[in-house]
Amino acid sequence: MTSIAIAGRRGPLAMKGAVTSSMLMLAMLSVALVGSSLGVVACTHHVREGYARLQHLELERWELQEHYTQLLLEINTWAAPHRINQIASESLSMQAPDLSLSQVVSE
Repeated sequence: MTSIAIAGRRGPLAMKGAVTSSMLMLAMLSVALVGSSLGVVACTHHVREGYARLQHLELERWELQEHYTQLLLEINTWAAPHRINQIASESLSMQAPDLSLSQVVSE
């Protein structure tokens, strides 16, 4: 027997229930589709926000790295031996000791 013959034996009320259940199934699938679509949109939005934040943080890291490099250069400039000798002789009137006055002591 085919499905048409079986449906014909059931009667019109059974056919109405099948139509109602398929309409219910269609409504449920439509709700699931809309919910899934909204989930994809929300997920895409969060990913784009995260990527924008990542780009901002990478830019900030680059600026901080540049500032750190400039500070290292400044520290090395201030601590250069010739600069220390110059400040010691000009500002503090310090001089290197005369080697003829130095004595080597053996143990």
